[in-house]
Amino acid sequence: MFAIKVRTGVLTSAEAHTLRGHFRADLVSKGFQVFAITDLHYGHAERLVLQYAFRHRLRSLDALQLAVALDLKDQAITEQIVAADMTVCEIAAAEGLSVIDPQIP
Repeated sequence: MFAIKVRTGVLTSAEAHTLRGHFRADLVSKGFQVFAITDLHYGHAERLVLQYAFRHRLRSLDALQLAVALDLKDQAITEQIVAADMTVCEIAAAEGLSVIDPQIP
């Protein structure tokens, strides 16, 4: 998940490994909730790709992330998504999600 930041020179490999360790610690300490991906999510991701991919560079895994976030919004679990990818942020906002971009202070 940090590989692109290493490839683009934003992070060193050592920094990425440190951040990955922090992320894993947050998972273990229940700092994040983990949700299973269902067939419903794949169907919603397909809809998102069909709706947005001709105008935006929406990748399939990004569409899947958005589909899960939209499902959690429908269940009133969250109304926010954290994403630094501009395409994901734009589509999330268009779909009614509040966006937190960690790159914007």
